[in-house]
Amino acid sequence: MPFETNVFINFPFDNEYKPLLKALVFTIHYLDLKPILSETLSSGNIRVNQIKGHIRNSKYGIHDLSRSQPMLLGEFPRFNMPYELGLDVGAAEYGIRRLKSKRALILDTERYHYQRVLSDIAGQDIENHNDNPHTLIIKVRNWISTQSAVTVIGPTEIWTAFNQFNSDLVSNLSSTAYTMDDIEQMPIGDYIKFANDWIKSFKK
Repeated sequence: MPFETNVFINFPFDNEYKPLLKALVFTIHYLDLKPILSETLSSGNIRVNQIKGHIRNSKYGIHDLSRSQPMLLGEFPRFNMPYELGLDVGAAEYGIRRLKSKRALILDTERYHYQRVLSDIAGQDIENHNDNPHTLIIKVRNWISTQSAVTVIGPTEIWTAFNQFNSDLVSNLSSTAYTMDDIEQMPIGDYIKFANDWIKSFKK
């Protein structure tokens, strides 16, 4: 896998996060990078080893910690996302020479939330998205722009294309055997394939 263009995404597996995840993977593809996601929900060694491989083969890491706190009263915090962030930071700190160039962006809902509860995170790139896909696109695009020597497309173009793609996706798939529920609940891997094909055609 091409290390220089891979972006490892550390995200929560829940339906409420899907609108943000769709905006995130679309933005990464639109900027000619490749989103890398863990494809298994297994909690065993298989998933951990897969994640380690993704981190090792990705120059960039985007870690959304917004769901690490309890979402419901009496619910335990979810530590998978902070754990994967730690693996990524550790790879950059202690890994081979290539890994020294790794870069990580930390996303959260509220600004400064994690500085209050995890002081050692200070000095990392942290941005808030307010659970808003438009805001997320802006923050991710701007961060990637600071990491690249290439002039990056503006956030308004990405947001417009993202909305056009989602509209086209519904129109195109509704004329086939897909129902609206099928479209809304499709696996993120399918969404990425449709987005990748659409972006290639759109940007010709």
